[in-house]
Formats: sequence, C-alpha cells, structure tokens
Amino acid sequence: MNKLLIPIDGSEAVDRAIQMAISICKKREEECHITLLHVVSIENFPNVGVSGITANVDEAVKKEGRKLLENAIGKINNKGIKIDAVLLEGSPRNAICEYTDKNNYDLIVMGNRGKGAIKELFLGSVSKKVLDDTKCPVLIVK
Repeated sequence: MNKLLIPIDGSEAVDRAIQMAISICKKREEECHITLLHVVSIENFPNVGVSGITANVDEAVKKEGRKLLENAIGKINNKGIKIDAVLLEGSPRNAICEYTDKNNYDLIVMGNRGKGAIKELFLGSVSKKVLDDTKCPVLIVK
C-alpha cells in the first residue's frame, strides 16, 4: 500500500487518521505517497440571492479548506513521505469516492466522524458512504 488518500475536515479523528497513515508508511517512506483531500461543499450554504455575498461565502469556505490542508501537510512534513494536497468542490461523500477511484489509490485512511470548524459540510455519515461506495479499501480510524 503505497498510495494513500486522507480526506481532511479539521476533526480530531483526522489527526488520528494522519498518524495512522504515517505508521503505515513507516520504514517505506520513500515508496509512499499521501494525498490530503478536502472537499468544499458550497451548496450546503443557503443562497441568499445576492451574488456578492454568495461569492464571499464561496471564497471564505475555500480559504478555510486551504488552511485545513496546510495544517495537515505540516503534520506529515519532514517524515520523508511524498505528500500533496487537493481541494475539490462538491458533495464530500461523492467527491471522495470519485477522486479515489479515478486516481487508483491503494487505501483511504479516514476518521470515523467529521466535525470541527466546518462540520456543517460533513453532516451524515461520509465515512459510511465512502466505505460502501468506493472500490478502494478503507481504513476508518476512531
């Protein structure tokens, strides 16, 4: 398992997923590649009908997503593991599955429950949906 995907949402469970992925890569750091993925779900915000306000909300949510990814990168940096970060828009449940299957990951390592600064984007069981719908093996970390 050299190519791992970690969906990021800012929750404590994600921190544990990152640590688990680092452990999986232990002693094979040069061979491993971790992708951090955050999905911005703009459609969950009510449309107030004023384009300027909607654009501000859109940019604020993307900025928060980039910040979450940067923080997660900081937790993996200097471990000798190749990492990259991806920010997508859409439904987190669907986007994680589609991105994983399209890019041939060996394993998804994710937290069991999404919460945090933007918990509204992860209402429902994203981890269950991913577990049920992707072709890739999934490790859910509590």
